[in-house]
Order: sequence, then C-alpha cells, then structure tokens
Amino acid sequence: MAGPPPPNLEKMEQFARLLGGCQRQVFLYALALLHNTADAEEALQETNLVLWKKFDEFVPDSDFGKWARRIAHFEALKLREKRGHEARVFSAGFVESLAAEAERGADLLDARRQALAGCLAKLSPRDRELLARRYEDHGTTSGVAAALGRSVQGARKSLHRIRMTLLECIQRTLAAEQRS
Repeated sequence: MAGPPPPNLEKMEQFARLLGGCQRQVFLYALALLHNTADAEEALQETNLVLWKKFDEFVPDSDFGKWARRIAHFEALKLREKRGHEARVFSAGFVESLAAEAERGADLLDARRQALAGCLAKLSPRDRELLARRYEDHGTTSGVAAALGRSVQGARKSLHRIRMTLLECIQRTLAAEQRS
C-alpha cells in the first residue's frame, strides 16, 4: 500500500526561509487591516496555511512578502466577513484604503531595508565595526569608546557621521530607483 509522497525537504526549507523573512511584516499588515491582535494572529495563521498549500504557484525570484501580504489581505477580509457585524468597525472601502496604504508602506520599508544593506556594504570595515559594536545587545556609545580606546565624544561624533552618511546614501539610492 503506497503512502503519501515523501516530503520535499528542499521545498520545505525554501518555504520556511521565505516565510520567516516576512512573518512580522505580514502580521503587521493583517493588524493594520483588522485592528485586533487576536484577529491578526488568526489571519496570519490562515495566511500561512494558504501560502503552504499554494507554494507551488509561487514564482521563484518574485517578491514572496508581497505575495504573502496579498493572501493576508484576502484572509483578513474573510475573517471580517466571518465575524459579521460585530467586528465591522470600519467600512469595506475604508479597509481597502488601509490595505493599499499598508502595502505602500511595506514596499517602502523593503526598499529602505535593501538600500540600507547596500549602503552598509559601502562603509569601511572600521565604520561597520563601530556600528556593529554600538547596536549589538546592550551596546552603548561609552562601551564602544572604551572597547576601541577612544573618547566618548569622538565615538559619538563618528557614529553621527556614519549615520548621516548612511541616510544620504539611502536617500540617493531610493531617488535613483524612483527615476529608473
């Protein structure tokens, strides 16, 4: 008697990696639509099930997060419908406009995150180390200064300069993407 086909571990790993990379933003998207943490968590769970069931339809090298948010949109609408009038604080049109705004916000956040990664890569190793030390768990400017044998004021000035460099780089990158 033949049982179910063996699981495709490579497919499962790919799915887990993609899903893990967007869970928070999908949850926040659902929360923006539903305005209730418990409902957003329920919509997220339903979204995850649909994502897995339809994973064969996902086009590789496309935006998994965007696809996941689109499915979350439909799951949130289903949940609102299931809850009936008790959960309807806002009109469907208003929820649609929230969804569109949340999608634009998520796209901008993704673009900023990608720009930041590119700009961080352009920093000198010394500047990257300074940032890494400052933003590690419990990192402080005075702790960084002591670890690097620098004055607190010097470390503070360097961190400010690096942040401004990153901000300008991100703004240039985003502006260049908008033009193209």
